[in-house]
Amino acid sequence: MSAASRLAAAALTCAALLLAAPAARAHEFRPAVLVLEETADGRLEGRLELPPEPDARELVVELPPGCRALPAAPGRLRADCGSGGLHGSLRVTGLERGELIVRLRRHGAGLSTMVLRPGQTTAPLTPDPGPPPGYLALGVEHILGGADHLLFVAGLTLLVRPALRLAGALTAFTAAHSLTLALAALGLLALPQPPVEACIAVSLVLLARALARDERPSAGAAWRLAGACGLLHGLGFAGALAEIGLPPGAAVPALLAFNAGVELGQLLAAVVVLALAALARAALAALPARARVPLRALPALALGGVAVAWTVERVLAFWSPA
Repeated sequence: MSAASRLAAAALTCAALLLAAPAARAHEFRPAVLVLEETADGRLEGRLELPPEPDARELVVELPPGCRALPAAPGRLRADCGSGGLHGSLRVTGLERGELIVRLRRHGAGLSTMVLRPGQTTAPLTPDPGPPPGYLALGVEHILGGADHLLFVAGLTLLVRPALRLAGALTAFTAAHSLTLALAALGLLALPQPPVEACIAVSLVLLARALARDERPSAGAAWRLAGACGLLHGLGFAGALAEIGLPPGAAVPALLAFNAGVELGQLLAAVVVLALAALARAALAALPARARVPLRALPALALGGVAVAWTVERVLAFWSPA
């Protein structure tokens, strides 16, 4: 059995075991979350949940001028917006990085979700029947900010040749992680965080091994490898949406927007890796043959070292306090 087939088998085994695991969050993603609920008499109840990063404490949300603040416990928000109810815009200061997810439940109008990006200072409180436009950008940010996902795409890009076979492998990876992302985000699959993350790290270890041995998988093996690992990575992507939530009435469009953002980031990563690999090959060609062998092994060694460290760390997380 080739390294690619072993990797596919290991990934499928992890995916099968995860289906029986207890529910938990996968792939940590911690935006700030503001939850607001409007009552029939114009009163407003809410809470602001901040991520643990120190700079998140600088985030301040101000209600529109028509709302009068009422005494509330720390982290809570109470206001009287009068007979006209909540209208106008929220004012936000201190959103330097990350996102602010605003969930607003209006009296008689259902739930709406807004995504504020760094640098945005206002959030209009108008109902929006469509998916929040921020879901596309969140998908791009998640893949570009997820080192394990990026490293898998980079390793797959270096391993699979020629270009047509690589395109097929990336398509299989996309189809597989889109499936588990959709199932998990819609609540049809449990998301056990430590096993998911550990299995993703193990897939990187095996991918690094295949790179080190310079085993070029056949077209079928490349599809199986990418598809099996895509099932795992899709569960990781779903962690972001588990934190944000999907807007009722627009869950499918928001999910598609997020997944499209993931794909855009993935394609960008593959293009960058191909360009860097071409430059590296040109530079190696100018070196003596004796120096080429150890330098060619550097990507596999770097990927393997990081993946082994992640595997140990994430397996130890099984016994960490929740």
